[in-house]
Amino acid sequence: MRMRSLFRGGPEVGQIGLSLSAPPTASQPLRQLAILAPESEDPSVSGEDDAAACIRRAIELGVNLIDSDWITANGHAQEVLGRTLQGLDRDKLFITSKAGPRLAFHGELVLDNSRANLINQCHDSLFRLKTERIDLYQVHWPDDTSPIQTARGLQDILSAGHATWLGVCNYSVPQLEALTGHIKLQTVQAPLSLLNRRALKDLLPWCESKGIGFLASDPLLSGLLTGRFSGEEEFTDEDRDEFFTQPKFAAGVALAKDLAGLGDPAQLAVGWVLAQPGVACVLCPPLPPDEFETLAKAEPLEETALRKLDELAGRHGFI
Repeated sequence: MRMRSLFRGGPEVGQIGLSLSAPPTASQPLRQLAILAPESEDPSVSGEDDAAACIRRAIELGVNLIDSDWITANGHAQEVLGRTLQGLDRDKLFITSKAGPRLAFHGELVLDNSRANLINQCHDSLFRLKTERIDLYQVHWPDDTSPIQTARGLQDILSAGHATWLGVCNYSVPQLEALTGHIKLQTVQAPLSLLNRRALKDLLPWCESKGIGFLASDPLLSGLLTGRFSGEEEFTDEDRDEFFTQPKFAAGVALAKDLAGLGDPAQLAVGWVLAQPGVACVLCPPLPPDEFETLAKAEPLEETALRKLDELAGRHGFI
C-alpha cells in the first residue's frame, strides 16, 4: 500500500485507513459498525469475530492507521480493537482515538470537550485499547467549551505521554482558528466523498496552507456510494440527513448505479477521495475482509477518470 505523510514532516501512514468510529448520533442507514454491537456474550453473535477478521485482514493489506473513539458501541469497538491487537507489533501500527461525546444519565447525548472529560475518556481508551499511548488523540465534535479549556486538556494529555499527536474532527475553519490559537494540531478529520464535497471549499485548503494532515471520513457516504440501495428504502427521522432525504437520496442511488457501469462503485468512490489534494488518509468502514480488500486496493483516480466522476456528479445535481 502506498504511504503518505500524516501531516507535513509527520510519520508515514497507509493511504487507506480502517475506521471503527461512527458518528455520535443515532444509527445511519447502512451502519457497518453493527458488527461491533455487543448483543451477546457469544462472540459469534456479537460480531466480534467478524470485526477482528476485518482488522487483521486490513493490517495484512498494509493498513497501519486504525481509527477509533470513546463512544462507538458504548466503548465495545475499542475493546474489540484492543483484544485484536494483542500479539501484534504495536510500533508498526498507528492507533487513533476520539473524545468528547458522552451520554448523560437520562440517555441524552452530550458534547463535552472540557479538560476533565477529555482526560477521563483518554484514560478509559488507553485501558480498552490495552496500550500505553494513543498515537493520535482527537476531539470528536466541537462544542461550547472554551477553546482554552479544551486546549489545556489536550496539552495535559500530551505532556503526560498518553498521546503523541493531536487533532480534531468536524471543526469548521473559524473553530479551528480559535483552537489553534492555544495549541498546535497535527490533523483534521472530516467527511469527504464524491457527493459530500463541503470540505473542498475551505477546510482542505486551510489544512494544506498550515501543513495539517486531512483525514477523510465517510468516503462511501454511509453506504450510499456502494450501490446497495434500491431507492425505495424508507428511513426513520433519526436516520435521515440531507443525502438520505428525497430528492437527494434517489439522485445518489442513480449515481451509484452509473458508477457501477464504470467499475466497482465503492472502489471508484474511494479513489476519487484519494485524488483530492491534501488528503493524507481515507478512512474506510469495517466490512467483510473480501469487501475491505477491494477498498484497500483503491488508487487515486487519474485526471480523465476524475473528470468522468465529476461530470457524473454534476449530471445528478451534486455539483
